[in-house]
Amino acid sequence: MFRDVHRIATRYHWSEEAILRLSLKRRRVYLSLIEADDDEALFSELGLGADE
Repeated sequence: MFRDVHRIATRYHWSEEAILRLSLKRRRVYLSLIEADDDEALFSELGLGADE
């Protein structure tokens, strides 16, 4: 859970308290969005499309 809070807080600048008030389902959605953005950035750096 600490890692989840860290990732969300780092990206969205929300407090730990605000993040922990989210339901687990909503936290997972935000983490999925962060992961998708990170994947897209990595593929872009490699000169690849995300679907390649």
